[in-house]
Amino acid sequence: MLGGRYEMGYLLKILNVFLLASLKYFWTPPYVKILKLEFWETFLAVEAGGILGFIFYYYLSGIIIHKFLEHLPKLYCCTPATFERRMEIWLDQFKERRRKRRKFTRRNKFIVRTRMKYGMWGIIILTPILLSIPLGAFLGKKYYERKRRFLPLMLFSIFLWGIISFILFYEFPFIFR
Repeated sequence: MLGGRYEMGYLLKILNVFLLASLKYFWTPPYVKILKLEFWETFLAVEAGGILGFIFYYYLSGIIIHKFLEHLPKLYCCTPATFERRMEIWLDQFKERRRKRRKFTRRNKFIVRTRMKYGMWGIIILTPILLSIPLGAFLGKKYYERKRRFLPLMLFSIFLWGIISFILFYEFPFIFR
């Protein structure tokens, strides 16, 4: 039986903080402030959630990208002729709809502009605060997989942004009211 501060509800809140940090890192400290949890335990949960979440999504993205590219030719050559014709008709309709719609969304423009203008450093700096952890991991794996420095720099960025966000939300809470 757990006693005191380590009740099951408290541990579930810490797990919730850990999982939220692995998805939307920068908004976890205000959430922690609302829950009124202990500082050091939640700080460690946020840092661990962000770092372990990034590592998980980084390697999962690699598996997805490589497996998809590996199996795509096998899938296409084994499909029946009727399915291929339906697929071609669907692709023609898709291309037609795509020509008529808006080319880029704001988010797509932001991602492309960030990559073109700032490159790897832009993704490293902006992933914890503006992009989400899974999106930053996917972009990093797709574009900077061969750069050895990317992964350690990204983990350091996540750690540093965790410290900065906790300082902002705990020391200066009047800014975010």
